[in-house]
Amino acid sequence: MYIAIEGIDTAGKSTQIEILKNEFKDALFVKEPGFSKLGEKLRKIIFEDEITKKAELFLFLADRAELIEKTIKPNLNKLIISDRSIISGIAYALEFFDFDFLVNLNRFATDSIFPQKVIILRLSKEELIKRLSQKSNDNIEKRGIDYLLNIQENLIQTCNRLEIPYILIDASNSIEEINFRIKKAITNGK
Repeated sequence: MYIAIEGIDTAGKSTQIEILKNEFKDALFVKEPGFSKLGEKLRKIIFEDEITKKAELFLFLADRAELIEKTIKPNLNKLIISDRSIISGIAYALEFFDFDFLVNLNRFATDSIFPQKVIILRLSKEELIKRLSQKSNDNIEKRGIDYLLNIQENLIQTCNRLEIPYILIDASNSIEEINFRIKKAITNGK
């Protein structure tokens, strides 16, 4: 089963993925962007360089195409847990581009291989403000609170429109509570 863990910046995806690595030792863990050697280079450009929205979109698609072709496709018989996926790819780009256009580009990039289940870590505005104030922000986070909250709603809308089952988890809960809910969602899907 191919499962994506989604959420806006600072929602706690990385923390949860690290815990899950110890609990699902046979699973394949991937991330977008930056899993492959190409992805590492693209990630650096996306988050550090000043590039146009169109260029950013195509760099994310290139990373996703590489990940799907070289890693996801050959391992579809395993449990795959991804830190981000097409869902966030579309959700972030929806602020600038048309939904159907984005879906078509992503279908091409992924050969229509989408996550079978999505877990969305959801933050309140207050918690997002608090978490962003405690770190230096990358190019995406610098777009602001309202932008990120729109993305959060776009994550849900994208799952709904693509008819991909998803589970919402309150990201302000304790790390242990979030982990419990994620494990339950993963094991119920097997």
